[in-house]
Amino acid sequence: MNLPGTAQLAPPGPASRAPGGWLRVGAVWLLTVAAAALGLRVADAVPLAALGLPRGVVNTMDLADLDRMSGRRMPVPAYYPDTLGWPPAETRLHTSGSAAMWCRRRAGGETALIVATAPPGEPEVAAAVLPPSVELQREAAALDSRPAIVSRVRDADGAVWQQVQWRTPAQIILIRYRGTLDELMKMAGSVND
Repeated sequence: MNLPGTAQLAPPGPASRAPGGWLRVGAVWLLTVAAAALGLRVADAVPLAALGLPRGVVNTMDLADLDRMSGRRMPVPAYYPDTLGWPPAETRLHTSGSAAMWCRRRAGGETALIVATAPPGEPEVAAAVLPPSVELQREAAALDSRPAIVSRVRDADGAVWQQVQWRTPAQIILIRYRGTLDELMKMAGSVND
């Protein structure tokens, strides 16, 4: 029944939907998915930022846990300067299989030695397990009978580190030391790889 002055409402259905309705629904859906993705990214980044860890890196409990989780034994220098503390202050593992132990000075507490490894199939040690640095100088060298690369790097605080890297059949080994090149080479030469 139609009363005068009232509009007749059409029953809801596909015929009554405006042509732009599907576009609006699609846009709302895309915005919802984008907001959810952004929320997940933020939620993923918060714990890493709180711990100061790059993406893909986890801290392990200790050196034995790092060995177990990486599936290989971390090389530990037999020559170890007594100015450095033991056990390592931090042990890190990257999703690529790269692993590192960070050792601090006894006096001062700053990180002064990093021993890092990567599986043999990787091209290099993942940068995420090392502190950020800029390479200043690089030279080919020999460590016993093995070819090695010796370099100097500068960290984000401006400190200069000595570094040596070489390959074994089982892994890539990198040692970075905040000290003299002579001490670094003694440590590297004492690694039983």
